[in-house]
Amino acid sequence: MDHRALIILLSLNLFLAAAVPARRKSKAATCNSCRPTVEGKTNVHLIPHSHDDVGWLKTVDQYYYGSGASNTYADAGVQYIIGSAIQALRSHPDRRYIQVESAFFWKWWQDQNDLVRQDVVDLVNNGQLEIINGAWSMNDEAASHYHSTIDQYTWGFRILNDTLGECGRPKIGWQIDPFGHSREHASLLTQFGFQGLIIGRIDYRDKDNRRVNSNLDFLWQASANLDDANIFTSMFPDFYVSESGFCFDITCTDRLINDDEDSPDYNLRDKVEQFAQRMSLYKNYYKTSNILIPMGGDFNYQAAEINFSNLDKLIKGFKDHKKYNVFYSTPSCYVQAVNDELTKNSVNLNRKLDDFFPYASDNHAFWTGYFTSRPTSKRYERQASNILQSTKQLAALAKVDGRDVDDSLNDLREAVGIMQHHDAITGTEKQAVANDYARLLTKALKKAEAPVGTTVGNLLKKDSGAEVDLKLSTCLLANVSICLVSQQDRFLVAVQNPLSRRVTHYVRLPVDGDSYKITGPDGEELYDVFDSIHSFDYVEEDVKPSPKQLVFAARNLPPLGIKLYYVEKVAAPSVAYKPFKAVAQDDNYFGTETNGFGVDTTSGRLKSVTIKGKTLNITQDFLYYTGSNGNNGGSENRASGAYIFRPTQTEAIPITTDLRDFKSARGSLVDEFIQVLNDEITQIIRVYKGEDDAYVEFDWIVGDLRYVNQKGKEVITRFSVSDFSNLGTFYTDSNGREQIKRELNTRSDYDYDPSEEPVASNYYPVTSKIVIKDELKELEVAILNDRAQGGTSLNEGVVELMIHRVCTRDDGFGVAEILSEKQYGVGLYVRGQHYLTFGTTTPASEGLSTAAFERELAQRKLLQPWVLLADATGAEFDSLEKVQDVVNLKFEGLTRPLPINVQLLTLEPWKDDAYVLRFEHILEKDEDDVLSQPTTIDLAGLFASFEVRDITETTLGANQFLDDYNNEEKLIWNGIPAPPSRLEPKDLSQIELNPMQIRTFVTTQHEIQHKHPWEVHPAWDLNPADLAVVSEDSSTTLPSAPERHTHTSMARRRFLPWKKSSPFGLIAVFVLFNVWWVNSTPLTKDDATECVSACQELDEKKVNVHLVPHSHDDVGWLQTFEGYYKGTGDFKEIKNAGVQYILDSTIQALQKNKNRR
Repeated sequence: MDHRALIILLSLNLFLAAAVPARRKSKAATCNSCRPTVEGKTNVHLIPHSHDDVGWLKTVDQYYYGSGASNTYADAGVQYIIGSAIQALRSHPDRRYIQVESAFFWKWWQDQNDLVRQDVVDLVNNGQLEIINGAWSMNDEAASHYHSTIDQYTWGFRILNDTLGECGRPKIGWQIDPFGHSREHASLLTQFGFQGLIIGRIDYRDKDNRRVNSNLDFLWQASANLDDANIFTSMFPDFYVSESGFCFDITCTDRLINDDEDSPDYNLRDKVEQFAQRMSLYKNYYKTSNILIPMGGDFNYQAAEINFSNLDKLIKGFKDHKKYNVFYSTPSCYVQAVNDELTKNSVNLNRKLDDFFPYASDNHAFWTGYFTSRPTSKRYERQASNILQSTKQLAALAKVDGRDVDDSLNDLREAVGIMQHHDAITGTEKQAVANDYARLLTKALKKAEAPVGTTVGNLLKKDSGAEVDLKLSTCLLANVSICLVSQQDRFLVAVQNPLSRRVTHYVRLPVDGDSYKITGPDGEELYDVFDSIHSFDYVEEDVKPSPKQLVFAARNLPPLGIKLYYVEKVAAPSVAYKPFKAVAQDDNYFGTETNGFGVDTTSGRLKSVTIKGKTLNITQDFLYYTGSNGNNGGSENRASGAYIFRPTQTEAIPITTDLRDFKSARGSLVDEFIQVLNDEITQIIRVYKGEDDAYVEFDWIVGDLRYVNQKGKEVITRFSVSDFSNLGTFYTDSNGREQIKRELNTRSDYDYDPSEEPVASNYYPVTSKIVIKDELKELEVAILNDRAQGGTSLNEGVVELMIHRVCTRDDGFGVAEILSEKQYGVGLYVRGQHYLTFGTTTPASEGLSTAAFERELAQRKLLQPWVLLADATGAEFDSLEKVQDVVNLKFEGLTRPLPINVQLLTLEPWKDDAYVLRFEHILEKDEDDVLSQPTTIDLAGLFASFEVRDITETTLGANQFLDDYNNEEKLIWNGIPAPPSRLEPKDLSQIELNPMQIRTFVTTQHEIQHKHPWEVHPAWDLNPADLAVVSEDSSTTLPSAPERHTHTSMARRRFLPWKKSSPFGLIAVFVLFNVWWVNSTPLTKDDATECVSACQELDEKKVNVHLVPHSHDDVGWLQTFEGYYKGTGDFKEIKNAGVQYILDSTIQALQKNKNRR
């Protein structure tokens, strides 16, 4: 047979093999194709990965596209990393890779054609590509709130299920870089249905202790309330990067592997011995014969063939090794292998009950500064998340089509997801990146609010056939007294309540008038007008700050409802600030007999607080620590920076001994006392006069901080309770949910010397509240915050929270930039609120317990009503009567409020008439005798604008139906009872919630066929028939990508059997190139004609610029011929250049786009 005919025949067989799809098997059979471990050997699981920060030293887009300037990873381009990894996997079926960040994956996916997408689906289905974590970003675990965490995971899951189907559903958490790990985050992962979690950063003493005791694998009991919140957790023997000497990435300088024994640069045997020595140490860190070894790092695998080719050789070198079985693996396979061995040998793992805060990387590097760093970014994220919840609710209640919701909401979903990244909400990014995060949020918020005027108008409208646009907008700069609409003579105020119970909200608006008339659905409202807390004269915006604040109460806002108010200027007297004068005894007390505060008439400082008729002597002060400005040359010279808090003293220094000024104002709704400490700090202490307002608010402005003796300033607010013994214990929330007990100078799992850093080592993340308790007096005092901060209790009866910080040095952990924010040409000003309340630690004789009230108050302050305004000076709405002709002044989203211990966490349009519903029990087991009991809710007739007619429960991420989850085979761990099946409700009236439980449902307005929750918004515009593949073990139709198109280009894509070990590698490449060319090109007599036709057409009217991509590959020069081909050798310049990889990469790149040359 003619050799060309033989080649054609072989190529045809290859083409048919690639083009004809095999029948897909069930997930259990195909998604995790794990290599078998070998009994009697140490099984080394190599995990190829790239850690791709969603912003850090460069912006999100710069990291994705490889643009922008940065000293580190300047050319990192995640689009190339993903594409290169996919290509490398296709050429070798044994290779494995994990993809983590859905934000980057989705961006990359949208740029791919159907053929590449199908390749990805195939790789996911056969287990070569494992989707890990699945969230939009790898979120921080200290500053992130559980609302935002759930949202960003859910959105990532939805994208993955839309694109990759069932095998793309993540089952393992991958949190390798957050700076400490929270118990609540681990709990949420169990509720997503995850089987395991890989973490990275814990205190170095804790890790050393775990190594010594073989406890790098352990079981995390992640909830004190949920019985089934146990998750297998593991960590690497060292860090998340490749082993020293074995980093084969183009960003590394380690020698590559030469496996040609005839080559003078042969080093495979030495590499194997070096690696084996390392494993002989690591195997002692684990209780089984399995070791988890990462092979990757920050922005690795941009030229993935180099990485994989060298790993291939390393694995080959261990093929017949007596002690070690080294192979490609994934986290899922590792977890399965550990479980199999522990079960077989009846071995129990150690258990973890609390969390991994604070994290320290050496004895003077406590990563507690980032709990507070960039406080305005932390608050902006919280505001954006608040608005995201409200916007989703409004769209669902207005029955807006799911696709239309996506058009307006996707940017906000994604921007809030990006903000959860462990270098975003943490404030540990470069300033330019922080600015870009703010840009993304602002752009997304504007897009999300664009249709809100119509949405709210349609909910309030009287004529069902009319279209009403109220042209509503948000005043995001109201905190600096800027709002163009509220400066008008007439305007509308819409107040939307995102909570599922009635609340009263005090609306505060910047105004320039003294007297107003405010009319709402309940008639004319009382109001107060006060002078603004600050002139804000440094603010440089088109609209100037207003000199006054208008305050009125939007009372009894209906659950998930709206009230509309008409505000107009009138001529009448106003309530204004007056100088503070100690005239009578009651002049130093503000509020009511039930709730209020007292001040010292001489110093102007807080001296007492009264809550529910009980008074405690409480003082509040602002102080600061000076930050270390070491040069980071050794731990003793560690500087305070974006990550690290390292004060130079153990006692904080008062900002000032005397207030510059203080004055008071008393209104019908609220009393206020304003304190001016100096140019840096101003504060209003206020108390509202409603029956349910059992708290005192501290509204502070801190900014333009000056250095102290060339040292940074880290400002705290401190509350001190007289005669109060909390015995060195305090409580902080975990991501806004369960409380964790903290003990001063104590760690649960290891010993440490608190004298090394007595302040920083006792700082913990405070996401929503910090509590101290005097058990003998049965009293507790709580401070709630409006954003994540660092906090502690260093002395009896004392609580402190860090609110702002500026540094003089970088702390040496990668940012290479000093944390010292500026805005409008001055040091950054921060405005925020704290809320102080107290009460008995035992349940109250009537009403809410103190703990239950704290929960309710935290909900009110986290999910504040959304205040939207519209100009009413035009003819359309220039009178209240005209407004009432068109719209009602009230809309009720629910027909009845939910119980106070239940919150409708999520109401989100999903697709067409489908919604995602989440209900949560907001209390822990022992917080209230009555409200901490299980509760039942009835969905029948609950929603005012639609009827729930079909409901199916899912896991927390809304990406797997609960019955499917219950039927899955789960890993059972020795010593831990098998997780109970989560029972679906029998009917709509029997949805039971246990303390701290969240239940998630997909519901529709009409009866529909039972679908999988991921069957929403197909990412590909194809016939639905192309998206269905029937599982062998079920009649359920599962979504999949479209089948591969059978045309010639697929044969080219599949035929890449490059051989890299031959000393005649260049000849082999040449021969294979000819085979590929013969297979791909029709055999004609006139080959020249075919070549000419491949040229692009020229434009006679333009200068035609011919771009000629090429690589100049010397056949020896600074390295030997062999060194250049294999990429080995010792020469530093162009050290890892390997012609074998150049050829591989070029061919793969050409296959992707026919226009390339």
